[in-house]
Amino acid sequence: MRRGGPLQRITPLTAKKPMGRGQGLKPGKAAAKPKRARRTGPPTDVMALLAQRSGGWCELGIVCLGNAAAVDPSHRIAKGMGGTRDPRSNTAANNMHACRTCHDLVERSPAESYANGWKIRRGQADPTTVPVRHWVHGWVYLDEAGGWRPALDYSPEVPS
Repeated sequence: MRRGGPLQRITPLTAKKPMGRGQGLKPGKAAAKPKRARRTGPPTDVMALLAQRSGGWCELGIVCLGNAAAVDPSHRIAKGMGGTRDPRSNTAANNMHACRTCHDLVERSPAESYANGWKIRRGQADPTTVPVRHWVHGWVYLDEAGGWRPALDYSPEVPS
């Protein structure tokens, strides 16, 4: 092929015969269906615990100030691009019930998210031992049963 010139066929186009009757897809042999995305979020019982703890409202309250319906579980320890087999990933202590806007902000602002306990570095700590800033209750420790307890022994480091 010459560079810069028009494209030219080396072999001429040939007419093809149409597909004969009965040569298409056979009944029962349908084309492969696309796979449905596997649900990797918390199971329904954990989502029920999150809904009970949050009352259905955003627990983060960063943008919405707790006045938006919670629709997303926000993982404190990220699952990662390929998912995770870590059993702590889908527990009530590792998830906060969040509205879409606050959840997006947590994902886009990692420094603020780590400072407030909304994110925890993978392999660093157990989510039940890391305090988190809750919109309603302040600094708390979340537990596996969907509850919380005040983090009285915790005072956040304030940058000077």
